[in-house]
Amino acid sequence: MVTTVFVADDHPLLLHGLTDMIARDPGFRVVGSAQDGAAALAMIRRDLPDVAVLDISMPGLSGLDIAAEIGRHKLATRCVLLTVGASHAQLYDAVAAGVAGIVFKEAAVDALLKCLHRVAEGDRWLPAEIIGEAVQNEASRRTKWQNLSARLTSREMEIARLVLASKPTGQIAFDIGISKGTLKIHMNNIYRKLEVASRAQLLQLAAGQAGANAAFDASGSVTAP
Repeated sequence: MVTTVFVADDHPLLLHGLTDMIARDPGFRVVGSAQDGAAALAMIRRDLPDVAVLDISMPGLSGLDIAAEIGRHKLATRCVLLTVGASHAQLYDAVAAGVAGIVFKEAAVDALLKCLHRVAEGDRWLPAEIIGEAVQNEASRRTKWQNLSARLTSREMEIARLVLASKPTGQIAFDIGISKGTLKIHMNNIYRKLEVASRAQLLQLAAGQAGANAAFDASGSVTAP
């Protein structure tokens, strides 16, 4: 049985090369391609390919956004993400979103085809030596944020979210109607409770998490190819 594949990448030459390479394999039939995430998601929803090969970092809707949306709506399409150098947070979110495969673009050409064949058979392709460490480190960071952020008052959490949104100090004070001196007191309390010493350390601890505290158990989620 031939597996239908959709491909999305914002680099035209890479997109063309990927579609040609996949189409040459008799086990696959490329049913569509796109250079941006919004178009890719619309076509995937319409055509419901068996597998979607997605660049993890496309502008607008990224491959990770699309994978999360596919999972949210319980579509049958299984996602394989392509990445040059995903962050630990991206890899964690990819596994949490239920992606079936992650392939690094610098890997050998046949790695993607091996991945696709594995995914088409219902298995997963998540290199344990890379994904495992990333997921464990990110899970530890998020657990630390969840535990420490529980110490914050509602006003302190509001301020922390504004800091994470890259608001400058003066703008934060203006937005919530307090003086810069009062804001400084709040910031010192936030740093103390979160056990950080600077805005940069706060950003590192809480990146991507201030809006939600969803727990994720990494155990058993990584499958070696």
